[in-house]
Amino acid sequence: MIRAFIESLMGSFGRAIFRIYEQYSLVINGLIILYALSVFLAHQTFRSMFNEIVKQLLLEDGKEIGKEKLKALIDQSELDWKAILKAAWFPFIAIPGKIAIHFKSDANSRRIFCKDNLMTLLSKPDQDKKVKATGK
Repeated sequence: MIRAFIESLMGSFGRAIFRIYEQYSLVINGLIILYALSVFLAHQTFRSMFNEIVKQLLLEDGKEIGKEKLKALIDQSELDWKAILKAAWFPFIAIPGKIAIHFKSDANSRRIFCKDNLMTLLSKPDQDKKVKATGK
């Protein structure tokens, strides 16, 4: 009874889409879960590559550095992009907070970790450390 009521509200086009979804729901839901897993692993790739960049820049944990010194450090550093690309095994990368994934290539990595983005990423406070320190 409820199903008939809901289908009457959908209209003919909505009912057709619903029937297609019902018929292929296992495949559709499987693809959605697979993409969600890929996005999660791509975010982990981003974190691994970022940690490798921080390691190459020789930044110490907890030590704050001024924006001018940070900019000079980034400008003077020659990053080893082969080592950065090898920091994670997953072939895709995604910016945290985004669901779009990109192939982990040299060009995409350089674009994602450009000097302006590195300045933003390195200068903002790390929320995870604050949460761990305060316990909240």
